[in-house]
Amino acid sequence: MSKNIKSVPKKENAEVKSVRKEKNLQMTEPAAIIPEPADSIWSKLTKGFVPYIIITILGLGLYANTFHHEFALDDDIIICKNEYVLKGMGGMGDVMTKDVFDSYYKSMNLTAQLAGGRYRPFSVATYAIEQEFIGTLPDGLKVDSWDLNHNKIKDANEDVNKDGLWTDRDFKIKGTMLRHVNNVLLYILGVSMIYLFLSRFFFKENKLLALLTALIFLAHPLHSEVVANMKSRDEILSLMFIVLTLYFSFMYVEEKNRKNIIWACVCYFIALLSKEYGATLLLIVPLGLYVYYKQMKFSDIILLMGGLFVTFGIYYAMRSTVVLDIASSSVQDSELLNNPYLLADDSQASATKVFMNLKYFLLLLYPYAMSSDYSYNVIPYKDYTDISVILSILLLLGSVAGLFITIRNRSWLAFPIAFALAHLFLVNNMFFNIGATMGERLVYHTSLGTCMLMVYGCYYLFTKVLKMNGNLMVILLLPVIALYSYITIARNPAWKNDYTLTLTDVKTYPNSTMLNGNACNRLIEMSEFPVNAAVSSKYLDSAANYGRKALQLHPGYVTTYMNMGLIKFKQNDVDSASVYWDKVIQLFPTHPNVPQIRGTLLAGFSNKAGELVNSRRYNEALIELLKATKYTPENPKLNYDIGNLYMTLQNPAQAKQYYSTGLRYAPNDANLQNAMRAVGGL
Repeated sequence: MSKNIKSVPKKENAEVKSVRKEKNLQMTEPAAIIPEPADSIWSKLTKGFVPYIIITILGLGLYANTFHHEFALDDDIIICKNEYVLKGMGGMGDVMTKDVFDSYYKSMNLTAQLAGGRYRPFSVATYAIEQEFIGTLPDGLKVDSWDLNHNKIKDANEDVNKDGLWTDRDFKIKGTMLRHVNNVLLYILGVSMIYLFLSRFFFKENKLLALLTALIFLAHPLHSEVVANMKSRDEILSLMFIVLTLYFSFMYVEEKNRKNIIWACVCYFIALLSKEYGATLLLIVPLGLYVYYKQMKFSDIILLMGGLFVTFGIYYAMRSTVVLDIASSSVQDSELLNNPYLLADDSQASATKVFMNLKYFLLLLYPYAMSSDYSYNVIPYKDYTDISVILSILLLLGSVAGLFITIRNRSWLAFPIAFALAHLFLVNNMFFNIGATMGERLVYHTSLGTCMLMVYGCYYLFTKVLKMNGNLMVILLLPVIALYSYITIARNPAWKNDYTLTLTDVKTYPNSTMLNGNACNRLIEMSEFPVNAAVSSKYLDSAANYGRKALQLHPGYVTTYMNMGLIKFKQNDVDSASVYWDKVIQLFPTHPNVPQIRGTLLAGFSNKAGELVNSRRYNEALIELLKATKYTPENPKLNYDIGNLYMTLQNPAQAKQYYSTGLRYAPNDANLQNAMRAVGGL
């Protein structure tokens, strides 16, 4: 601290005073921070529980409109289709020892789709605990999962609570309020921990800076996805326990009480189990301590760092037993939706990855045109002659240079810069292929560092540049908090469910392959709602438009081929449906829906044949049935019907051939046996 600044006396226990005297710990407060007078209005806002009350009130105000939301995006996969979660506490063993997507992969007959796997059991465990209160399915989604109310009527065909929707959808939204409320409360708790840490250390001389940082972080619109999308609870828990690890690490250096090492290690372990971001603490903890405590030596934190490294080793050993076998999955590299740079050359791929850093930076300052998806073709491929790529390079070079300069000068600013960059480099695809171009939730951790820099930048502007009272920074920051709050509240409704989210975001980014494909799927589902029966054809037409756009962007999009086939089948165009479904069988022959596709096409062609037979158009009817043999050649009834048509057309030789084929698969079929006798085959 500068000698010409008088600090407000702080009460400290004797142990802390003794340790400081012994070790001569000199803390490096942010330059130019003037201690807040104890009687100022701003000081009163940071006394006792007042900051936490402010954070809680604002947090509830921002996200109360998510309490009645349903599921969106991967919520369905992580929760509704996760048999381990649905077992509640009974599935906890599998939750802790399985990949996040293990249950989904099994249900879809898939191998790992994402290289490296996803081992984040702590957040999934919280869903299982919630399920215990909501109502468990002890056997998961098995056997009678089609009849969740056990009345022997398929859920898709009934509307128990008369709200115009299916029972299975009613089941999916059961208990979602509890989950959403918990997400908001955990978010508020996490932001409170941010304030606790900053007000206790980096901004301890002026806690107003800590409060403003927490409020800007709290209101930031990019966090709407993290809070409103239940799947992103792993982000909330990860950052919260990262901050707590930092808190106890700093407390250890000040108090030299080994219980703080234990708490730091416990929090670190939970942070790692929440999401892999915790690995950055092995660098950020010693760096933060190094720049904050001027006289600290690395020998002072050997025990602390040893504990953190051991904790990481235990976590890594656990993780390796779960994801080691799928770590080399090649599916990600071969699927455009998982590898957005698949069609780019090396130069385009690297240039586009570099550009994403500028895109993130702009979104962190002013969140605009937000979306749940930034996958293939949302952001066209770039090259190194693009001015935006050049600006991004300059931004990265400047940030890295700033980090090295602040570390060399042992400036506290190295901490927020390092915190932002370390977590950004984990997700910007420059070092690790994360299977996505970018995502708003992915910079949740990075935003903490940027919020710290934003607040201190405003404070520095008023105190150093304008030579004014630093508290006047609220003139700039309160409107920012208000603007962020407005955008967040306005964005939240889009996250109500998959329908609102997809149909909102596809208008923002009409060239997104994923959003067009999802819009096609959502509109098909909406066409089936009883309340939309009168206009179902319009929904199907809109769905087809999005489906064609998705296939134009990505000709290998299996899910959209499946949906386009369904649309055509619903429109009684079985031939067109078969063309789309042929692509599904070609591209994904092991897809669990392929048997259903084959059966549906059999029914479709058989129905057409039946109508033609009734009109005595036997040759045309035969053509339709022969089309069906491509999909179910072993079906006894199909072979029997074809044989009968050949008999009607006075071709007993061909009839005999099909009767014989039918008997090969159903030798005891009485109809086929009688037919064979009629043509002299038995």
